[in-house]
Amino acid sequence: MDINNLSGKFLIAVPGLDDPNFSRTVVLICEHTKEGAFGLIINRILMNSFTPLLEAFAIKSSVIELPVYYGGPVKSDQGYVLYSPFNERDERYASIRVSGDIAVTASREILYDITQGRGPQRFMFTLGFSGWAANQLEEELMSDSWLVAPLDFNTIFNVPVNERWRCAADSIGIDLDRFINRSGMA
Repeated sequence: MDINNLSGKFLIAVPGLDDPNFSRTVVLICEHTKEGAFGLIINRILMNSFTPLLEAFAIKSSVIELPVYYGGPVKSDQGYVLYSPFNERDERYASIRVSGDIAVTASREILYDITQGRGPQRFMFTLGFSGWAANQLEEELMSDSWLVAPLDFNTIFNVPVNERWRCAADSIGIDLDRFINRSGMA
């Protein structure tokens, strides 16, 4: 595995990670380059309803109820939508392809379409994102703060939120109840 490009992978917080922003989280790395990394936490709900935010996003009403996820501690007032399917020919949303037919965008247009029942089939709305400066994520990986797993569509869009951390770890054969973090031991 190339730790210099984890785009389209899950980061799973090890049980001993005590940073309150990332404890027991699964982060989907949306983009990872030599300049740094950008991702979204997929297993932490910030608000059960988007309704209190309608006015802030200049949306008059919503025909659906959607939860608001905590995407991470950076730019907590900025919204991001992780969605599927991604269509390369549809340029309305100015999206970044994460993997396969999953993409991410900060476009207000997609949020409007979702609240009007015309959006993509699967979606997740987050406030904030998780970000790492150049080489920061690589250093955290070398200090055993994270496990890396392949992206799994089902974990993002079908597994209950409170089960995603364990589900992602299970996908790589890790039992988090038996995990021992031996960081710094030779």
